[in-house]
Amino acid sequence: MALGGLKPSDWERFERLASTFLASEWPKIRTMASAGGDGGRDSELFCADGVSNVVIQYSVQYDWAAKVHATVTRLQETFPDATLLVYVSNQLIGAKADALRTELSKKGIYLDIRDKSWFVERCNLDQSRSAAASELARVIVDPLLEASGVKHNAASALSGQDARTAHHFLEMQWRDENASKGLTKSSFEALVRSALQGSDNEKRVSRDEVHARVGRVLPQHSREQLYPYVEAALKRLTKLAIRHWPKDDTFNLSFEETERLKDRKASVALLVEAFDGDLDELLQAHSELNVAKRSEVVELLHRIIEHYFLRQGEKFASALAHDEDFSLNDEDIGLVVKELSPKGKLVTGRDNVQFLLHIITTLMASPSEQTKEYLRLLADTYTLFAFLEEVPDVQKVTKKLFNHGQFWLDTSVLLPLFAEQALPESLRPFTALFKQAHASAITLRVTPGILEEIERHLNLCVTYTRESVWKGRVPYVVARYLFAGKPLNGFVSWVEQFRGNHQPIQDIADYLGDEFGVELDDPIVSEALDEQVVAAVREYWKKIHQDRRGGLEAPFSINANRLAEHDSENFISVLSDRRMQAGKSPLGYTTWLLTLDSAARRMLQGLEWEIREKIKHLPIISVDFLLKYLAFGPSRDRVAQTADRMPYVFIDPVMEVPKELLEVAAATRNESQNLPERIVQRRIRDALDRERMKLGPVQIAGLDGSSDAIESMF
Repeated sequence: MALGGLKPSDWERFERLASTFLASEWPKIRTMASAGGDGGRDSELFCADGVSNVVIQYSVQYDWAAKVHATVTRLQETFPDATLLVYVSNQLIGAKADALRTELSKKGIYLDIRDKSWFVERCNLDQSRSAAASELARVIVDPLLEASGVKHNAASALSGQDARTAHHFLEMQWRDENASKGLTKSSFEALVRSALQGSDNEKRVSRDEVHARVGRVLPQHSREQLYPYVEAALKRLTKLAIRHWPKDDTFNLSFEETERLKDRKASVALLVEAFDGDLDELLQAHSELNVAKRSEVVELLHRIIEHYFLRQGEKFASALAHDEDFSLNDEDIGLVVKELSPKGKLVTGRDNVQFLLHIITTLMASPSEQTKEYLRLLADTYTLFAFLEEVPDVQKVTKKLFNHGQFWLDTSVLLPLFAEQALPESLRPFTALFKQAHASAITLRVTPGILEEIERHLNLCVTYTRESVWKGRVPYVVARYLFAGKPLNGFVSWVEQFRGNHQPIQDIADYLGDEFGVELDDPIVSEALDEQVVAAVREYWKKIHQDRRGGLEAPFSINANRLAEHDSENFISVLSDRRMQAGKSPLGYTTWLLTLDSAARRMLQGLEWEIREKIKHLPIISVDFLLKYLAFGPSRDRVAQTADRMPYVFIDPVMEVPKELLEVAAATRNESQNLPERIVQRRIRDALDRERMKLGPVQIAGLDGSSDAIESMF
């Protein structure tokens, strides 16, 4: 964080730090030459005594690539014997310098980058380095941490400094807490810490003022409602983190707690910094955005994402607090972008909404580990804040959530699970999601009909690999396999991990059962289920699949009828199970259909009023709801022990892909050799986005995006 906080005026501090860190290699470093003009000390070059071919440069310049190019030009003119340039920077550079290294090596100069990660890895190797790092942190970081929050507060979705500060303390508390601790206790301890922000032995806060400050954060609730929760938190924290002065009934954070909070603030700030860096890296592909403009867009993207997570949290909390259906809105992220998008053009020739959505979905589809953690933190803490706005006793209201649920799965939610096995483990959000659901004691069920669809699709993918000429779009799973950089001639052997040739459907069932605990189950139709409802559901799905194949004018398709029957079986099975759960609140039902198909979510709108009244509550659970359930439901302590959770799973629509886009993806991958896979995936998405613009309207990737059709299965 200290390195990220350095400004151009801090060059001397950085020079002292860098010299200390380099001392073990080059004990004596002297000045070679200074730049003229406006170069300043940041352009000064150094060399090690007795080593004529090594040139060292310290720089806090943001545009490190331009700086290196300028330095190399100088070296060729004034120090032609130089063959090694050691570029010491406070920026995070990493693999981004690979292409530049290759370019300079052709000119006879080897580039040795010592960036932020190099400093972090070595800061505790010896006492001198540790002392130098601590001194820089004291000068640069401590003043920042004395403030009430960190950098992203400016883009917060919350209004009012009290609320933003409280949310920041919820972030720190959420990262620290054991998942088995009650949500109400954890939340109010964070609010009390927030109320005592900046206090010490000399600056204490009265009991009344603590209550008043918490009240300003949650003005929806009276002081009487909040009083017992604040008092209980004060009592618990007095033993651990705060001091109570009985004589005047005042409180302050202990010295130890103040220091601990500094560390927690710094850790959150590092996540924000990494997130900003990832966004900026994506924006660098658009050359017309200079550094200042990119900074503005990064803040705008912060604001969009934070507003989105707040709205998702508010929907979830409100539905649970008021026993309402959880809204399944396909366009939430798009709506937020439309509302917050500026009037002026951000990038020439690009619609602002499409451009911003592309950046957001690309980032979320291939996040770094730090960005993934930060997004998860935002999603969880905005939801927690939304709960507090609804009811003070968060723990009580979350007990309304079902326990030991049963989820029936359709093809749309299972195909991405197979496709992402071609990617590194860190880029498999559906794999993590299903394993976490299984760990939380959710029963996952699949019908033979859905397995048949998956087997037919995989078989179609194999057929594609064997055809020299292919008409139409490339099947989804093989397209994702190729996007991952896998060879076409290796697909047949790769797909054997899911199914063989003798009993492929049973093989797929075994794979899903062994890896994710998915159980094969026959569809059910309860005798108690109204026959009119059953008939209406079947008729709805027949029409959906008929429309997907051209409507009434299209010839009869037995395949469409089978797909319609499979979808109907799933829906009817869920409704049948629910007949035994009469009287439950909307979110208290234990049986759900998990799907990405927006036609399933639109079903009630397509049925007659009388049928809608008999069904009452749509039995569809979206993936964003499932993620909230895993974070706040009764088994959240089990989930916390599994792999990292994603706050939201963004995927490309589960559709077949034009062959032209596969060729674009292959060319992009070829140009991105030796880069981390998540960076390659980002570049591929950028290239596909540009090509889609040429083909027609951009198809926005997203979990609630256009996943209507998985066609040509048979």
